[in-house]
Amino acid sequence: MRNRIVVGLVAGALLLAGTARGQSFNIDFGTAGTSPSSNYGAVGPAGVWNSFDAMPNFKRLPLVGLDGASISADIMNIGFDVIESGPIAGATGDDAALLGDCFTSFNDPIDGCLFIRFVEPGEYRVIMYGVAPDDADLLSRLRIDQNAEDPELVGGAWGGQHAEGITYMSQLATVGADGRLDVHSGLPNGNLRSVLNGIQVVRLVDTCPADLSGDGVLDLADLQLFVTAFLNQQPPADFAMPEGVFDLADLQAFVGGFLAGCP
Repeated sequence: MRNRIVVGLVAGALLLAGTARGQSFNIDFGTAGTSPSSNYGAVGPAGVWNSFDAMPNFKRLPLVGLDGASISADIMNIGFDVIESGPIAGATGDDAALLGDCFTSFNDPIDGCLFIRFVEPGEYRVIMYGVAPDDADLLSRLRIDQNAEDPELVGGAWGGQHAEGITYMSQLATVGADGRLDVHSGLPNGNLRSVLNGIQVVRLVDTCPADLSGDGVLDLADLQLFVTAFLNQQPPADFAMPEGVFDLADLQAFVGGFLAGCP
């Protein structure tokens, strides 16, 4: 009976705005005070940018999500050597703020490695920006450990907007139960220069929060998962504030996301 009641409420709920929680985050490397604004998304979602102007090797540093609130994930550098800055010809505003600074590795002996842990398991889109402010001819070899895709070379001159292969690469990654997400710029023992301006880590469920099954399709399976989670007061059904309270606002937010569809 309770299941039928909840299903009926879901089906009849009004389309209202809800706040879905996830673990997407943006990272910018550069001198203090030069990070992009929180309303800038580059080619990913807008939100607060974690900003690092120094990242000593082997030191774990905390991260915040797109809303600026602390998340469980942290980040550690091994192999990036120095922050470099310079003007990007033709770039202004937040584009210049993102690309005008970079974390540089000289790949001697290891490449630039960033190890992120305590990431919520799931499917992610990882966007890596790799433009050297002082050298439009430099190509940086960017890769992700948590997928089977080949490394990509990124670099070039700013053409007025972000372009894949020139300012960034975008690949999917699967974070497992160990919560690890590891990204790299360069080539071990390459004795060459490679750069990384920033990273955006986008949990796919954040872009389509009603897709509880994670298969990219909104269907009966997602409705059933929501109802089960709602009745058992579990986090997948906690769609709206206040956190930890399961009520009509969660039903309305889920329905709103379900009707909006996936991008």
